[in-house]
Amino acid sequence: MHEYPLDIRGLILRHLQPQHEYRWVAPFLWSGTFEITEYVTDAKSIRKYQILTEADCSGCGNVIPRAAGIAARQGRLNLANNLLSSHLLDSKPDEVLEVRALNLLNDEKWKIKRLLNRHREWPKDVWNLQDTPAWIIPSFIRRFRLLVHSRSVSIISGGHILAAGNWMWSYPEKSHLASSVIMYSNLKTCEFL
Repeated sequence: MHEYPLDIRGLILRHLQPQHEYRWVAPFLWSGTFEITEYVTDAKSIRKYQILTEADCSGCGNVIPRAAGIAARQGRLNLANNLLSSHLLDSKPDEVLEVRALNLLNDEKWKIKRLLNRHREWPKDVWNLQDTPAWIIPSFIRRFRLLVHSRSVSIISGGHILAAGNWMWSYPEKSHLASSVIMYSNLKTCEFL
């Protein structure tokens, strides 16, 4: 049985390999690799898939590929598949699908803006986002790098639909790719006087 990350890469793998048995895993716990040229040889198709992966979490690009990535990371697979198909077929999405895509982008943008609050940094270079689901962290760090700073940083996130608990994400200087993501435990013993 194959493991697919619950993000745009996993959605593409499921699309390209419909005959394989699979199970979804949290993207930050996935140990596999993804290179589209291992599955597709046609240059035009390769570029379409590359657009999907490049637009995911980037904060820029066409609405449909970006929204497909957000929907996949949220576990909204039917919507993600519809957006993926619309992109791959070069078809103009119907109004309802386009509105849903725009709503996803606006919602993510609003959430990230709310998270970029200096009071969430404590101690220095540790951002406490425990009330935030893990699916948004890859988008958050890209925006963070653009607007805040490029130093090494750690982020404590909430859980993922496939990985409960809190998670500590460590990002090296100038990077938007986590060097590690580990289970975070903030258990402290209390003394009663």
